[in-house]
Amino acid sequence: MEWNLQYGGAQERLPGIIEAVRRHDPDILVLLEFRPERIIEVSLSLAALGYPYILNSQPPPRTNGILIASKAALVQLPEGRRTSSPHRWMEVSLEGSDLRVLAVHVPGASDLAGKMEFWQAIVDYAREAVELRDRRVMVGDLNTGLERDSEATPFLGTEQLSQLLDMGWRDVWREYHQVGREYSWISSSGKGMRTDNALASPHIQHPLWAKYSHQERESGVSDHSVLILDIMDRLNES
Repeated sequence: MEWNLQYGGAQERLPGIIEAVRRHDPDILVLLEFRPERIIEVSLSLAALGYPYILNSQPPPRTNGILIASKAALVQLPEGRRTSSPHRWMEVSLEGSDLRVLAVHVPGASDLAGKMEFWQAIVDYAREAVELRDRRVMVGDLNTGLERDSEATPFLGTEQLSQLLDMGWRDVWREYHQVGREYSWISSSGKGMRTDNALASPHIQHPLWAKYSHQERESGVSDHSVLILDIMDRLNES
């Protein structure tokens, strides 16, 4: 489950956030726009729901980062200083699994240079996975969407996203829903865009599925919909 919390999840929205996690009950939870000021209450709440393994990207105070919680033991993989925004990039795997999960939150237009740098890091990462024939999944808010996934002019990043698809990376939601149109974020002018994505590397060959839960966005718990992805965590799993 991947979800952008909107500025860390304000105090009054926290009960709704925790209730959504309880309802969807994912094995691995990826929260974007996590803020360190919420770490104690969020961690205690998630632990009470059965998520004892909690890692975060160590964002500076009052800065958006990433938190990943799991029911099973996690291993955090080194970031390797791929970007100048390391708190927006976090990669983990489950102990004993050959699957790598990269969570990303691409910067917005207010940091244009940072956004382009970040996208270059994503493209390099995607190419590396293809060359190494690794099983990797990328989830997160890409802060863009292809034209068919946008009601207005897409944000910068569509060219790089297309590069990933041309390499053979799979847009799991699009692959499963074909001609469907859903939006995970709505602009202030009321235009929708599917910015939250799950992309699977080419060497994950078995069927995958993904769906959105819009209830949380429509009720104001966050300004983003929840993304749910189902994937086997081991290559030899039947």
